[in-house]
Order: sequence, then structure tokens, then C-alpha cells
Amino acid sequence: MQENPSKAATESKTPGDGQDDASHATGRTPACGVSDATGRTPARSVSPTVATILEHNAAFVASKGYERYQTDKYPEKKLAIVSCMDTRLTELLLAALGLKNGDAKIIKVAGAEVAHPFGSVMRSLLIAVCELGVEDVMIVAHTNCGAQHMSGEEMVHDMRRLGVSDERISLARHCGIDFDRWLAGFGDTEESVRRSVDVVRNHPVMPPHVRITGFVMDSVTGELVQVTCP
Repeated sequence: MQENPSKAATESKTPGDGQDDASHATGRTPACGVSDATGRTPARSVSPTVATILEHNAAFVASKGYERYQTDKYPEKKLAIVSCMDTRLTELLLAALGLKNGDAKIIKVAGAEVAHPFGSVMRSLLIAVCELGVEDVMIVAHTNCGAQHMSGEEMVHDMRRLGVSDERISLARHCGIDFDRWLAGFGDTEESVRRSVDVVRNHPVMPPHVRITGFVMDSVTGELVQVTCP
């Protein structure tokens, strides 16, 4: 579990392939540009965008810009929010909810879906509740979401266009991946919120005191509309 200057937590995935003996021993893959246990430094170039970010980061740290964001890992409002990764919500979500750094755990995922009862989103929520004191969970979808009308067939077409070979696509299918199901859009936004609330609320190992509510946010104004969840 990663500790940031913010208590807001976002989901991350750790690469599992290409590990050398040292990373196997630790269970971690060395970060780009960081020496591993053997003293080797992976040689990887960065894009102009990432280079600009790194320059800003160095200046930010040197000027102690982090001081205004310092807090600890426990969310002040005992709140976790599952929200979409949509860029329109990057600042709007916290501003519209009146939250500041350190108030809540924020879990970002396409469509704000809790799609699998034992997937990474549910895992993050259980950690937030059991280890970090969260008592309220808000599922916050939004209007005009790009994940609403996704198509597995179109996504596979885009994979091919972007250089993924048919061999790799066939391998994924051989491993049991149904792209039409895995990459399907969620359809009706309110129904998607109800499904996610149901997964969390009725999860077999979710402590019973936790309150779970669902909402749809206007992507332009930030207005929240509560979804009735039976």
C-alpha cells in the first residue's frame, strides 16, 4: 500500500513480467532509472511530457511546495470514493464535494465501476475500511462517460491499429479473456451505480457498519444526484 502526501488513494498495477532474480527475491520490479539490487540501472528514455513533469517535480521539491499538502495516511472524513478516471473530474470532483488533501481515499477506475467482487477496486475498498478507518463509501459516476458505450470489438480493432499482433490477441483469448464482456460499456449510468453499490454493500467480507451510497455527477457543473439503491 503506497503512502502519498495525500490520503487519497488511487489504484495502481505492478508489472509482473520481465523481473530479474533480484526483483523476484523482493517481489518488486525496480522503478525506471532506479538501481536494482545488482547495481544495474535500467536505461529508459522518457517522453517530452514526462521530462517536463520531472523538471517541475524537482522544482516543486526544492521549493518545499509539498508542505501545504502534508498529512498522514488516515482519511480525515473516514470516507472513500470510487470515481471515474475521466480528466474532467481531476479537480472538479474534490472541488464540488468540498474535499481537501487528506480528507478521503479516492479510487479511480474507468466508469467508476466495482466490476468484480474480488478485483482491485474491491480490494482497495476493503483496505480503506479495515486498515484505514473508512466508514463511508461513495460510488460517484458521471454524465457523458466515455466508458458507457465501449465495445470489445472496437477495442480489439484499436489494439491492432496500435500495433498489437493477432498472435497476442489470440493468446489473451486462449487464456480465457472474452473481450466483448471484459471491455463492454456499462450502459445505463444509474444501473451501473446500483450494481456497484450492490457489490460493495453485499460483499461477504465488508464490515456491516460501512455506509455505501451511489451518485451521478454532472461532468460540467459538478452537481451530485443520488441514485436510489434498494
